[in-house]
Amino acid sequence: MAAVKLKEDMEFDSQATLDHVKTSLPSYARPRFIRIQNSMAVTGTFKQMKVKLAEEGFNPSVMQDRLYYLEDSKGYIPMTQEIYHSISDGKIHL
Repeated sequence: MAAVKLKEDMEFDSQATLDHVKTSLPSYARPRFIRIQNSMAVTGTFKQMKVKLAEEGFNPSVMQDRLYYLEDSKGYIPMTQEIYHSISDGKIHL
């Protein structure tokens, strides 16, 4: 999962992000989930606080942030409860 904060005047462009990820990273290193945060929680030394992110995982009902899932045929699509349950039940393999 990649957690990012966009600049205030930017919107998430799933196709441009997918194109960049495909040209920059090998298939095994591409993030399956992208989490768009309103603000990043950081420590006093400006390190990202990852414990809360790890606890929330990729369940869209637990988090407030927008979450996108990398669907092989469609690119990055908004994460839904249906997709979450399909992954949890093993119908979708990561």
